[in-house]
Amino acid sequence: MRRFLIQGDQVRSGRARLVGPEAHHARHVLRLKTGDSLILIDGQGSEYMARIVSSGPEGLDLEILDRQPALQESPLELTLGLALLKADRMDLVVQKGTELGLKTLTPVRAARCAVQLSPDRAAKRLERWRRVAGEAVKQCRRGEPVQVNPLTELPGFLSASAGAELKVMLYEGAAGGEAGDWRALLNITPRPRSVTALIGPEGGFTEAEVTLARKTGFDILGLGPRILRSETAALALMAILGFELGDLVSACP
Repeated sequence: MRRFLIQGDQVRSGRARLVGPEAHHARHVLRLKTGDSLILIDGQGSEYMARIVSSGPEGLDLEILDRQPALQESPLELTLGLALLKADRMDLVVQKGTELGLKTLTPVRAARCAVQLSPDRAAKRLERWRRVAGEAVKQCRRGEPVQVNPLTELPGFLSASAGAELKVMLYEGAAGGEAGDWRALLNITPRPRSVTALIGPEGGFTEAEVTLARKTGFDILGLGPRILRSETAALALMAILGFELGDLVSACP
């Protein structure tokens, strides 16, 4: 059954109204009509089974048939700081991060970022990333989209990470890329539930950026002997942390 995003305040007294691009998609692309059923996602952990009672140019009026909690969120509160990449690569991380349970994504401006955005372009890109997150939520049946923050300077991101229980920077020059280093870090007691991870641009972090991250409490580690593209490293890291600390399936005994 088709799923649509809706604001929580648009659901009231057993009724809802679907407007904007979601209503346009329902009416003109999917050609849904009065009497058809669909699922509404409020982005706050609830899903609603609904039926179209009227359809017009301004939107769809819906009758709420049932409410139920969406799929439970991962117990891992993962924040990913990702150095600004080309548009399609950032889109990929937003989309797949939604599927893998990422909580928050912060695009970061680092010294070697090849992409530079003016404030106006950054605002438009943010709007796009949030739209990609919303579409990914509908596809993967998650109840809440990834929170995508505005583009942030690296020192600001490091400062904002002070409360995380575990902080990791991936760096190709790190000595720690062995399984034992990761195992020791992830098996600390109590198990960390809030993790902030930081991944650099294709050119890597500068020594000064690594030093600054280390001073603010980040563990500096690698992901093995091969050099990974930034988006590949992001997906690999989310999978590792989701397996070890989140809700990705555990290995069979």
